[in-house]
Amino acid sequence: MLHSSVSAPGPGRSPPGSQIQFYSIEIMPLADGRMSVGMSATVCEPLPDDDFELVSMEVASARVETIDDVLAVIRESVASITSN
Repeated sequence: MLHSSVSAPGPGRSPPGSQIQFYSIEIMPLADGRMSVGMSATVCEPLPDDDFELVSMEVASARVETIDDVLAVIRESVASITSN
């Protein structure tokens, strides 16, 4: 699992830097020999009452042939998030 180095903010404080708290990656073998890879990011979103909520958002989902393809999906997803 990949983790962002950002720590969770306390009540009434905004998160430092990126709003991403952590990434979750799921890799599952499929019956046809391929693999399914899914990636989500948990982000810290502000609420109207100066508090924050952690929300999970799907980032990527793919069916791939090899572990190298799995790593490429993860690499491309993280790169697209961090370049925004």
